[in-house]
Amino acid sequence: MTRMLVVVGALIALLFPTVATAQEAAEPAVRVEVLHDAGGWTATFHFPGDAQGWAFPRSNRARRQDTGWRELSWTVETDGVSLQRIDETDVLLADDGGALPHEVTVRFVPFADDLMADYDPALQFTDGTLALFTGHFSGLPWLRDTQEMAEDGPVVEMIFRDADGPLLYKGLPYDSATTRDDSTYVVFGDPQPISTDHLTAIIDPQTPAWLRREMLDFLPQTFAIYADRLGERAGGGKPMVLSSWAGPTPELYSQGGSVLPGLLTVRLEGEGLVTESTQALQGMRWFIAHEGAHFWLGQTVGYETDADAWIMEGGADLLAFRLIERIDPDYDAGTTLANKWQTCLALSVDKPLAGASERRDYDANYACGTVLGMIAEGAAQANGGRDFFDFIAALVAANREDAGGDGVVSFDDWLGQLVAESGDEELAAQVKAFVYQGTEDPQGDLCAMLARVDRAAPGCAAVAD
Repeated sequence: MTRMLVVVGALIALLFPTVATAQEAAEPAVRVEVLHDAGGWTATFHFPGDAQGWAFPRSNRARRQDTGWRELSWTVETDGVSLQRIDETDVLLADDGGALPHEVTVRFVPFADDLMADYDPALQFTDGTLALFTGHFSGLPWLRDTQEMAEDGPVVEMIFRDADGPLLYKGLPYDSATTRDDSTYVVFGDPQPISTDHLTAIIDPQTPAWLRREMLDFLPQTFAIYADRLGERAGGGKPMVLSSWAGPTPELYSQGGSVLPGLLTVRLEGEGLVTESTQALQGMRWFIAHEGAHFWLGQTVGYETDADAWIMEGGADLLAFRLIERIDPDYDAGTTLANKWQTCLALSVDKPLAGASERRDYDANYACGTVLGMIAEGAAQANGGRDFFDFIAALVAANREDAGGDGVVSFDDWLGQLVAESGDEELAAQVKAFVYQGTEDPQGDLCAMLARVDRAAPGCAAVAD
């Protein structure tokens, strides 16, 4: 039997990073130069003053090896300095117990294996293309006296160069990239990117032919539709997708990845993806559509508190359903939506949705967020709108920071849009009670809310198509 592993809830960065160049800011306190040349890979750390040590907050273990990944990848070349693992933190320290030299060089072999609960340090493509995660070069001062990492530290500026030629950063080619963004990838090599007005994508050339063909069709349509219906995403450059192929590993079917500001990574692996199947196709579409929605609902606008996470996750779910339906008229989301409905009911008895994240009922954010999204969609349609995209587009337009908003969609913003579409203050009060107070009868209460926008669901008095 084929073992199935599908990772769809990835790490999500909701705040736009600060990107700095030498022209935009004064020289930062710490500079890291990452270079690829004929001799391999090096990272040189420049410290303008004496440092007791330099610690790396992102020191998660390698999943397969169950050990610190840097000890498998990094070799310190500077005499008198070593990389030590203290508890679960990687630290650069002077061997004599004194201050670090002002310049420390590390030679490394890019580590392209999975980490526990963090982004892969490198994404390796079968044609030699390689992407490095910027965050693993960022650090904080180490305090020898307390054997702890400082809570904050100097600004870290990273410079990436490839002696072989240009590299890709935020979807665009550069001779070198200088950034303070510790939440993205920089691409080295000679890839053959797909470029449209709304997307730059690199798809591993060894991806199974049928799946690569489907991605080449689906990706451009997805980001064109999102841009058309929700407006251009905020942030510099174009959205970028990096899709790697880890090979036809026996007895495995794996589709996973992560979303970062302006960048979506996809990792495909397993013999279960070699042969064309509806399951694999819909898994790929769903992952890209949901995570791609977060470029708008999550990055262009974020949420206020964990109590509002359902706005982003349920919203991305319903946007993904509607997008796939538009691209593929034969796609039927009915069964999946019915499952969302049942999951929401099961997780809502006497449990306010606002407390789902605190309870770690994360599925409630997705499922009940989808159900409340369908209520909002019904209100928008009754007001002359086409679908859920219109409801979300209004929220994004009103709150995006680059148009004068605060960059946040709060629950009050969501409720205000619901009233604007429906003219129904009582409906808004019912939604607010469900979110903050909970209910003994989630089916009855949600059915009543759906009925106010001429919708229904399984178990309601009338079931709409």
